Parts: sequence; structure tokens; C-alpha cells
Amino acid sequence: QTLRIYVAAPELWWDICDEDWGFAYHLERWFHRLLLEHLPAVVTASPDEADFVYIPHCAMNIYLSWKQARHRQASSPEAPEHGEGDQLHSAVLRDVDEKYLTAVVAPAAQQNAAARACVARTPRCRLLFVNMAFGRNELPSFTAAVGDAAVFVTTAGASPRLQGKAWRQASLQGTQWRAQCSCRSHCQPVLSLGPLDIVVPFNTGHNSTSGLTGLGGRRPLLAFFAGSNTSCSRDELVRRWSEEAALREHGVFVSGRSLKEPAFHRMARRSVFCLVPDGHWPATQRLASVVAKGCVPVVVSNRVELPWDDLVDWRQASLWLPESTIRELPEVLRRIGRQEIQSLQAHLPLLAEALDYHSTRFHLLLLASLAARRNTPPEGAL
Repeated sequence: QTLRIYVAAPELWWDICDEDWGFAYHLERWFHRLLLEHLPAVVTASPDEADFVYIPHCAMNIYLSWKQARHRQASSPEAPEHGEGDQLHSAVLRDVDEKYLTAVVAPAAQQNAAARACVARTPRCRLLFVNMAFGRNELPSFTAAVGDAAVFVTTAGASPRLQGKAWRQASLQGTQWRAQCSCRSHCQPVLSLGPLDIVVPFNTGHNSTSGLTGLGGRRPLLAFFAGSNTSCSRDELVRRWSEEAALREHGVFVSGRSLKEPAFHRMARRSVFCLVPDGHWPATQRLASVVAKGCVPVVVSNRVELPWDDLVDWRQASLWLPESTIRELPEVLRRIGRQEIQSLQAHLPLLAEALDYHSTRFHLLLLASLAARRNTPPEGAL
């Protein structure tokens, strides 16, 4: 049966929603355009036959614009807007939750006849919110207003649902499981997702080249990471492995500074493994970026939930390490045999397509994820 989505409250799509804040932050805008311009067979004019009633909003554009305005008004304008030293994130996010999503978006949904009828038909119909980088734990007021039965499509990740997943320890035989985190906040119980929410990757300019994953030739480096210091695990990674000795003795290149695209491209294509630690959020655009370069992603995180978790077998093309293994990183990675590395590399092209917003495979996974949530009770986590 064809998936049916009804678009309600179109007046919520303000002019600011179409402003360009960089490709990485445009999940909300991308989905809005995809649905209205490219999926006519999915959109229905009849709310009574809808599987989902989509309530458009652009919380990320609101967040970025409000944050920029607050930054300009701040007494210390030299403080960074994003990344290391960001002092505004929590306050602006609270305003987005309470003054935009809860005060504007939620009432519009509650007053919309199609949305109310959809809620009355749950689980045959659910409200649908596309919510970029903010999960339910960061939006307590909005989450309370819309309820658990609504579905979020989000890049947020971070859920205790991953505890005990078999793929977590793939290829790590002989490595003792230790749950220590790089800092206390990374070990705190977090529920940023509801049981029916869908995790998608960040949009990134890197992953538009997913067809090039087979290129790269020799990969003399064992592992590579370069990025700004936006989390305590990144800080630990840089402190332990950014010295020249790590490169000389272990083939591990770690830098606490971001690289420009050409340099990032070259380093990722020269590395067997690319490290993907938490950033400002547990999920980052780095994952899709390195996969598109044919570099096996090594997810270093105690809390991230990866895209398409219920549809993609991540064991086939990636490794996962808890943050406690940062201290023994080269030793752990050298335990991965050549045959297993080749197997992981062989699966990267398909994974790259699954993470590429330009790929048909990505679109099909999104539709399949929504279809899997039709008529599913909230307690039935997928």
C-alpha cells in the first residue's frame, strides 16, 4: 500500500525557513522541498487517508538566526557562535523549545482539523515532525505538547536503545568492555528519541560523491581525525594522539583543528580508518563525509544512535568503539585483520548511498522507515 502523507498548517513555513544557513543544517528545508516538489505520489489531499500528517517547521533556522542575534548582542562578541567555547547553545535552544516550537508550532498543530483527526486515529495515523539536530530530551516542552505518538525525523541520535546491541563489539574480541566515558555528561542516561523516531544522517557536501568510494589507492595511515574541539571525547583524542610520535610510531594522524576540504579529502583517502567521535551533538556530518571517501568509519561514542538503525546492518561497514578505548586506540585498530578490513571496505559504496541525500537509496530508506511505522504501537520500538 502506498505511503500517504498529508501536509497540514502550511502557514508555519515562514520566509526564514528558506534562508540558507549551510548545507549541513537543512534537513527540515530539504524534506519540505522533497515532499512538495518530488513526491507527488506520496502526498495526499485527503487527510482521512493519511498515514502521517506532516507539520512543517524550521527549528534549526530559527535556532541559528536567534543565536546569531544573541551573539551580536553579547557582552563578549569575540566568543564563538558555535563549537568550542560556545556559551549560547543551551539558552537559545531553550527559547526555541518554549517560544517557537511549544508556543507556535504545537498550538498550530492542535488547532488544525486534519492534525486533530490524525491524533484521534492513532496508531493508524501519526503526526510527523522533521526536527534536524534536536531530540526529545532537548525539547521537553515541545515533546510534552505533541506526545510520544508523534514521529520525529531527526539527526539527533543519542539513545539508550543501543545498550546491548550486538554490533557494538564487532571485531573487538579481546578488548575488554569498559563503559567509562571521556566526561560525565557522555555517560548520563539520555533519551533523545521516541521508539518510533527515525534517525537520518547530516546533510553534507562530502556525501554528494558517494559514487567515488572505490577510489583512493594506497592507504598508508592507520587512522585519521581532524576537527575542532567540540566535545570531551574529542579533547581526549587530541590530547592522547595528536603528537608527532603517534603518526611516526602508529600511523595515527590526529589534529585538533579542522582541515579545509581538499586537505580533508586527501587525508581521508590515505587512511584505512577514520575516527568519528561525538561533536557538538552526538551525531555529526563527519560520518557521511568519511564513508564517501572510502574510509572505514570508527564510531567513538558511548551514546550516538546511527542513521537507519533498524534497516542498515552497520557491522558490515563500520566499527564502534566506546570512549574508554581512546587510550589504546592504535592497539585496538591493529587487531582488525586484513580480510575483515577488505570486507568492511567492500560494503562502503552501498553505505555511502544510504547516507547520501542525492541518492535514490537514501530516499527509499526514508520512505521504508516511515512505512514501517504505520499502525505500530508506540511501545513497539523498531
